[in-house]
Amino acid sequence: MSQTSDNSRTFRIINLDEVVTEKLSSKNVVVTKHENINYVELASVDDIAEIKSMFDSNNMKYKQCSYSTFVRFKDELTVEQLNALASELCENVNILYSRVDDNNHTGKLVVDRLEDYAKLKSNTGDVNFYRFDPGNVTSRVNNNQERKPVQDNNGWQKVQSKYSVSNRYTQGAGGTGGTGGRGGAQRGRGGAQRGRGGGRVNNQNA
Repeated sequence: MSQTSDNSRTFRIINLDEVVTEKLSSKNVVVTKHENINYVELASVDDIAEIKSMFDSNNMKYKQCSYSTFVRFKDELTVEQLNALASELCENVNILYSRVDDNNHTGKLVVDRLEDYAKLKSNTGDVNFYRFDPGNVTSRVNNNQERKPVQDNNGWQKVQSKYSVSNRYTQGAGGTGGTGGRGGAQRGRGGAQRGRGGGRVNNQNA
């Protein structure tokens, strides 16, 4: 979900200290913390350069975050129409990337605030936004045959790989098991021979 972008208003910081936190208090930003990771969200794209300079001068370790959505729409949309819809749904949205696929019914939209990402995902109707997962995108395999999407329990589509890893391992295990089985049987016969030989020695000693 989270990626990086130089134009994002959301910064992810590991070593945010009190000195920098105090400096941020005079800026138009929101600072939150989740699992020992600090997030600094700016109100305006115009403030990005200034905040970056502050972090760099104080040796802050940071990354700028972005949030990707996979979009599915019933009617055909252009990129401009998709961007306009996102702007209607999310006030002051900063669209980092958008595209419409060749089928004109799916696409991708990337924003820079978690709040906007949540609003997009909660939208219902003819246009739906999902957590972006490359596995949900229909792709081509080496023989130029298209892999078929399969419906999951949520009604969305996931790509089913042409080759099954489990089948491949099953076949390999079966072949190995068969060879091992024959080897085991041979060892068993060898053991039986040694057993019989041991019996003859015992008889002679008797």
